[in-house]
Amino acid sequence: MKGKQSIAELDGFQAPDGQEIALWRWPQCPERPTLHWAHATGFHGRLYKPLLENLASSFNVVAWDMRGHGASAGAAKASMLQGWEIYYRDLTALLESLDEPIWLAGHSIGATTSIMAAARRPDKVRGLILAEPVIMDAWQGRMLWLAKWLRQSHRFALAAGAARRRNVFDSHAMALSNYSGRGGFKTWPETWLQAYVEHAFVPQGDQVRLVCSPDWESATFAHTEHNPWPGVREVKCPVIALAAESSSTFSPAARKRLRTLLPSADVRVLSGTTHFLPMERPDAVCEAVLQALSPQCRPV
Repeated sequence: MKGKQSIAELDGFQAPDGQEIALWRWPQCPERPTLHWAHATGFHGRLYKPLLENLASSFNVVAWDMRGHGASAGAAKASMLQGWEIYYRDLTALLESLDEPIWLAGHSIGATTSIMAAARRPDKVRGLILAEPVIMDAWQGRMLWLAKWLRQSHRFALAAGAARRRNVFDSHAMALSNYSGRGGFKTWPETWLQAYVEHAFVPQGDQVRLVCSPDWESATFAHTEHNPWPGVREVKCPVIALAAESSSTFSPAARKRLRTLLPSADVRVLSGTTHFLPMERPDAVCEAVLQALSPQCRPV
């Protein structure tokens, strides 16, 4: 499906602590349902432009820049980040500011945050489309809880790697060249990598720097949700969950448990994908989102 080229406009809403959280809105139409997209840690809403532009003809698409990320970088207060609860409260505040229920979709932490917001305000959510949600099984959760209790979770690979991330480049082009074909970016199409770099860096003198600071990204990874299950149990809406075949944050054991708790949930594993499946298979993610519009997926 070919997308319609469009420009996302900056909007926002107020978080419970008074901080402004940025929203990017694609062209809106009163007849269409609204879809909110929540990005992964270290990223930003406009990274997903190749996917969201395709959806903008069927939905009123909005995508936030999570606190501490993108245009919401100014809302980051290091002392406040004691867990993902702050993100859950922010998204719940967005739902409470709306007159009608919407669809929530997201990738990684964005998917998990969408679950928690839907659990808190089920009256405001029509359904969930989850791409590689961070949903740990019981063993993984216990290990992470122990690491947090021992104040060692900052040593985990993702947190430690983010803390060492290069913060400044001479130009956007240099940043693009640095990421291309490397690490987690090696499976990304060029258009996705360009969308990331374009909005992940801002000018700093004659150079460019990351908007989401390595310290904030690292702390977010270190505080990864270890027990999402109370929130999962409270979900009342239709759920479509997409899991990667390898390097998944949604393990087979967690998928099994989710199916047990939410028997009507549609859980799929996409072959040939990693945790970055929205970049690798945007067609499958788009198909899942559009399926949400079908009568059998609509809440009664």
